[in-house]
Amino acid sequence: MSLKRFMEDAYQGRARAKRLETRRGIMVFSLEDLADRIGTRPTRAEVEALAPADESLLGQLIAADPGKKYQILWGILSSIAAERSPVPVQLPARDFAGLELCRGSIIVEEAKDNVGERMRGGRILICGAAGDFLGQEMSGGGIVAGACKDYAFRKMRGGFGVVRGFSGNYTGVGNSGGRIVVRGSCGERAGWLMRGGSVRIAQDAGDYLGLLMSGGRITVKGRTGRRAGWRRRGGAIRAGGYGPEAGDGVLGLD
Repeated sequence: MSLKRFMEDAYQGRARAKRLETRRGIMVFSLEDLADRIGTRPTRAEVEALAPADESLLGQLIAADPGKKYQILWGILSSIAAERSPVPVQLPARDFAGLELCRGSIIVEEAKDNVGERMRGGRILICGAAGDFLGQEMSGGGIVAGACKDYAFRKMRGGFGVVRGFSGNYTGVGNSGGRIVVRGSCGERAGWLMRGGSVRIAQDAGDYLGLLMSGGRITVKGRTGRRAGWRRRGGAIRAGGYGPEAGDGVLGLD
């Protein structure tokens, strides 16, 4: 029996209403079925073309557990759901929530990795802690998180990120724009290779703050670890105090 015939038989009668009809008339039954049509790492446009127009049917896909295999598909669908919704969308703790979000709002109690990656607009509120790569490559919109692990706002180009507690290592690595505010302390190498934008840390920063930075502004109200501004080629660093071997040209707070 062919797969098409099997699926037709399986969804007869009472299950017919569960079919996920797309705007192009193609039936999408699950994340697996969607992946069969466009692969597991599609473009956003490919997902949008097949995303169900019916919000309840889209919700069925969002409620499914994507595992590792379908997490990119799920992440884009979560953003599409938020953009269509007139109220904030609450999502479970999964990787890539809010992937490429353009507008709308998402609320997550606890977050995993890559939340808000490549987002261009909208808002994401994480009530608890986020994992690694929060807001990676974002160019617009805003994220507020209770805390986060490593590589938060890596390669940020625009928008804003607020971490209410501790931010792990490598915050704002390679940034060329945007604004980051950490209301607690942060780990090592914040602002490493930073080219633009701003980072403000309300408490202390770890070692190698602003390592190899060439632009942008870093402000630390507390103290830095060792070698702040080491091999800095541009930009500005201000802090309430510095650890040993701070680079030339770092400034105190006025």
